[in-house]
Amino acid sequence: MRFIYSILFLGTMAVATNAQEDYSGAFEEEPAVETKRVASDYFPKAGDIGIGFDAAPFSNYLGNAFNGTQGNTLKLGDNTLYFRYFLTDRSAARLALRINSNKEVNNFYVADDAAQVTDPLSQNQVEDRRTELSNTYELRAGYQAFRGRNRLRGFFGGDLFFHYNKYSEAFEYGNNMNELNPSPTTAAYAGSPARRPLNTNSGATVSLGLGAFTGAEYYIMPNVCIGAELGLIYAQSLGSQRNAQYETMVNSLYVVEDVEIAPGDRSRNLDTSFPSSYGNLYLMIQF
Repeated sequence: MRFIYSILFLGTMAVATNAQEDYSGAFEEEPAVETKRVASDYFPKAGDIGIGFDAAPFSNYLGNAFNGTQGNTLKLGDNTLYFRYFLTDRSAARLALRINSNKEVNNFYVADDAAQVTDPLSQNQVEDRRTELSNTYELRAGYQAFRGRNRLRGFFGGDLFFHYNKYSEAFEYGNNMNELNPSPTTAAYAGSPARRPLNTNSGATVSLGLGAFTGAEYYIMPNVCIGAELGLIYAQSLGSQRNAQYETMVNSLYVVEDVEIAPGDRSRNLDTSFPSSYGNLYLMIQF
């Protein structure tokens, strides 16, 4: 009888132990599987869009900050924006756009000539004004193909580009030119007040060209890279005529002259270029 009780006791303990192991095993976490990121995980895929800018001003600023340069400032300079759209995992259409349109108005106080005729001690003043207009537009469009399987990969491709530039000035004077005052007091123009410009047109320059480029990019994190490129560029430029309008007195007659300063220029260039279309050292972010 004692033997039977012993067998039952051992059987009960075995069942309880087995049940406990199954119960505790249900709550044990599976060991984490470590995944290793490969280079292709860093690259953009077909359909991704990239934006970028010239990183050289930032790298120069950081370099000067570490070497103790006095008066270190961030000089952005170039305002070209870079875009690209990935057609496939290894090719992209790209675009570089630069717009620089400025209007600057400078005002100057000058003595009021008419007031001083009636009162030589007059402190009255009038205003001269010089307005400068400067417009620069540049557009580059191209195709880019990539090679390489590491985080550092090369590329090559071609671009077409268009460039437009124009500069002009306009002048307004507080003291009118007339028979009694053929040489008015003037501040907006540094030349002879007896012959003052009303406007000057430095002409427009239009450039068209194409280029081939090659370079490399390094992916510092997924979809973020720094790169540099060089290329060969062929371009033709056409400039329009430069002209101006001047006012002057011829004896007692007020005359406005239209003056042709220079005919339009032409140029043709074939140059190796570093950088080609993108900045000296550029940063691209894809998403």
